[in-house]
Amino acid sequence: MGRTGAKVKKGGLGNALLRTQKKTSSINTKDVSSSAGKHVSERDGGDASVALASYLEGSSLDDFLASAVLANREFTAVKESIMLMEEADAGPQVVEKDKNVMPEMTFAEMKVPRRPQWDKSTTAEELNRLEKESFLEWRRDIAMLEASSDHLEVTPFEKNLEVWRQLWHVRERSDIMVQIVDARNPLFYRSTDLDAYAKEGETPRRTLLIVNKSDFLDERQRTAWGDHFKKENIDFVFFSAKEAQDEIDEEAKKLRQEERNAESHDQYDEVKPANAPQVVEAEAVVAKEETSPYPVLSRVELLEFVTKIATEVLDEVGVRVKDKGLIKFGMVGFPNVGKSSVINALLGASTYSHKTQRVAVGATPGKTKHFQTMILSDKIMLCDCPGLVFPSFVNSKAEMYCCGVLPLSQLRDHVSPCQLLCHRIPKRVFERTYGIKIPTSKTAKETDPVEIYALLESYARNRGYTTTGKGGPDTSRAARDILRHYVNGRLLYCHPPPDVSDPTIFDIHELAKAQFPDLADPIAPESTEDEVNKEATPSTEPNVDEELDFDTTVEDKRAVSKRLKKHGRKG
Repeated sequence: MGRTGAKVKKGGLGNALLRTQKKTSSINTKDVSSSAGKHVSERDGGDASVALASYLEGSSLDDFLASAVLANREFTAVKESIMLMEEADAGPQVVEKDKNVMPEMTFAEMKVPRRPQWDKSTTAEELNRLEKESFLEWRRDIAMLEASSDHLEVTPFEKNLEVWRQLWHVRERSDIMVQIVDARNPLFYRSTDLDAYAKEGETPRRTLLIVNKSDFLDERQRTAWGDHFKKENIDFVFFSAKEAQDEIDEEAKKLRQEERNAESHDQYDEVKPANAPQVVEAEAVVAKEETSPYPVLSRVELLEFVTKIATEVLDEVGVRVKDKGLIKFGMVGFPNVGKSSVINALLGASTYSHKTQRVAVGATPGKTKHFQTMILSDKIMLCDCPGLVFPSFVNSKAEMYCCGVLPLSQLRDHVSPCQLLCHRIPKRVFERTYGIKIPTSKTAKETDPVEIYALLESYARNRGYTTTGKGGPDTSRAARDILRHYVNGRLLYCHPPPDVSDPTIFDIHELAKAQFPDLADPIAPESTEDEVNKEATPSTEPNVDEELDFDTTVEDKRAVSKRLKKHGRKG
């Protein structure tokens, strides 16, 4: 038997940590539960850990609390019988429209918040108060415009004042404001008011447009967009950060492999021919004739282009001692346009080498969280701004998910974005890309858009996505996969410029035939929706051959039964 009345040991590191956690959690419960700290920085009374957290959407209560904190309002609690009503989720709704007409994307850009004028005599408290007042006035103007519009709604935009302060810092420090846009829809990602804001003040900044992901456009499409930018007097270049990064990684991988081979096999250096590297290099630098007037620049060509601009600006402003003779490029853009990837390509950073400074990139929009600077050369400094969602009027919020601005993890209604995809991606592309067969009606044409649930159910069955319970096809998971492929460019759709002369350049059915020229579908023969449903539904009637005589079949079975009884099963 053990000793009675023995002391129980209550010490230990684990118990101490648990007690500390309970004490801190009870103190900070109100601060954590309140979402007002998302919108303000630490100097405004918010939580410093979430000062730079991007805030796009929230309830009306969150917006009210944030506005109250920014305006330094005081409220007195009044005890009344009040019931807080949450907005009911109506669930996905399919809007019945003419299915043969592709819905047009209409949007109107809105102003960017300006930083109030300040000088050396302005104190930090005064500047902070002026910034909050200016930001609140900008929010009120947007709310008034949204209330006056009937058929358009304001897209989710950045509501965190601290993130906009990062943009203000980038503008004040930069000599050239660079906007990075997605080549699939440049007008949606470009902010014309930001260019106007860059040219305001005593020292106007030059502007540059980098059309990233230009490898999605063919030569005719690049020409159409290039003519549009040239007509609008926009200084632009076409670039593909992915292609440039692949070349950098391939070179770094080869260099690292050569270093490893040189360390482990030094004796092979004498055997290797001396002219082998020159032959490989000569084959890699083969000059090809570029017929397009607007080619996609390589990394070296883009570096030469920005160096030329930096030299021109340096001749205008002269060498500044405080900047050490550096010309600063402010890199601004929407989330998920590849802004950080463009910076990494310019820096020559590779995942196989840790010698070069590298900006964090990720599949989730808005990877860059704060303002940062990188030295590109002895003349150029890059100022990276966090990804900003500029406000605009859009006829459909689903466009924000299709454009990759809003993360798909926050998607609740998958029907509306998938409806847009069904109008933009032909049936041939879906079937040949995923290896599925989408059932269609007998009267359907090749140019008709795909039925949304026919697509989602076919994809879910092909991938084995089922719901818990009845085991039906999980259309929600299938929709997220398809939308992710659309955002990444596996399912490609490029918007045409407004003044395109030849609409067939961006015709989805002509492009689908060029991508998949084989008219015969190798997946399965053409079947209608009724035939597919008949195959999927098990028949309750017995399967009896019509040509077989039923009486003859019964007589044969009886004869066999009598023979078995007489002679036994082995007889």
